[in-house]
Amino acid sequence: MSTAAVPTSSIHLDLHSYFLQRNSDLKQLSHALQSGDLAGAQQVFGAIHSLGQNGPFANGDAFKVNQRQHDFDAIGQALQSGDLAGAKQAFGQLMSTFLRQHRPEPSPAAVVTLSGASPASAAGNTGAQPTAVAQGSGVSVIA
Repeated sequence: MSTAAVPTSSIHLDLHSYFLQRNSDLKQLSHALQSGDLAGAQQVFGAIHSLGQNGPFANGDAFKVNQRQHDFDAIGQALQSGDLAGAKQAFGQLMSTFLRQHRPEPSPAAVVTLSGASPASAAGNTGAQPTAVAQGSGVSVIA
């Protein structure tokens, strides 16, 4: 039995399409929850759930990260019982998992004294050595 190779670009396009659709649906869910539209929120939740059933993650989950899937399931449980406030809270918890993951770590600053420069020319005749402060990829000289 032979198997046909699936082009990598096709897989990337499928994933890209999945994430675009899920993100669009999450925005719609947010809007429905904020406006108090329980029926609309239930409908969009169902669309995200169905998208996950045919999506790239194990067990038909809409999210790969377990905490996100747990929060998503909590939204569904709240919506099923008509608890709009609970659904909003669970949605907030779901969204906070995205914020925590994408928050960049601050880069440490390194202070370096330049020993080759003349104090008179680099520090304006104050007698102080110039200091370079490196943050991230840039370097600034502080006199």
